[in-house]
Amino acid sequence: MRDDAEQQRLEELASFVRSRREGLKPEDLGLSVRARRRTPGLRREEVAELVGISVTWYTWLEQARPISVSGDVLENLAQLFRLNGDERAYLYQLAGRPLPPMSLESHEVITPAFQHILNTLEPSPAHIRDFGWNVLAWNKAETLLVDWGAYPPDERNIIWHHFANPLFRQIMVNWEREARSVLSEFRMESGQNTEDQRYATLIQELNDISREFRQWWPLHEIRRERELPVELQLPEMEYLIFQPVTLAFTSEARLLMRILVPLPETDTESKLRQLLD
Repeated sequence: MRDDAEQQRLEELASFVRSRREGLKPEDLGLSVRARRRTPGLRREEVAELVGISVTWYTWLEQARPISVSGDVLENLAQLFRLNGDERAYLYQLAGRPLPPMSLESHEVITPAFQHILNTLEPSPAHIRDFGWNVLAWNKAETLLVDWGAYPPDERNIIWHHFANPLFRQIMVNWEREARSVLSEFRMESGQNTEDQRYATLIQELNDISREFRQWWPLHEIRRERELPVELQLPEMEYLIFQPVTLAFTSEARLLMRILVPLPETDTESKLRQLLD
């Protein structure tokens, strides 16, 4: 059963790659057409040369041979075939490779539908972030805790604010626990981006300005805490307590939604509704 499923995956990968090769015209890539072509699209030899692999290896790929495809080759194929985001994710899935996360600075535009979801979650504070921990969108309730709109896009980074923004330390009742928890999650995700210079730059900057970051980063703590209640004490407000929930989008695998749900046994929700009125 397992061999049949593996062969089916290889055949689907071969068929997908072949369809994209045949859908590209040589002139789209600036290649000269010297003779009449018997088959549509690019030749296998042309793809192999442009991607930087041997013709034999690429032929095996289209023949559904049991070969392993590296991430570099997949990325080169995705660029050559001009795949959109969904097609690129599908290519990686068929190849049995994890899709590389978004780079640290994405500043994506959130669709109106996603913003509408955030708004309907009120009075629960909620935001959408990317895998670089950049906050891309938020609702009004979120601004009661931190006004992301007051910062330029390149400063709306959750990790940065946990260690560099004194407001975060002031309003979090258990700041050390929260900071170490979020740092452990960031550590796990940054391990997938060791070659991304922007991660290295952020880590170095935090190392320079935060004593706690310098102490905790070398410990390699991974997911030290999992969704423990978040306790906040805002200026001129009473105590608030939330249950954090993180959701991933199947349609946008690079995005995550973070919701702070008021604990039902507390008066947090009623306090938030009063502030939002």
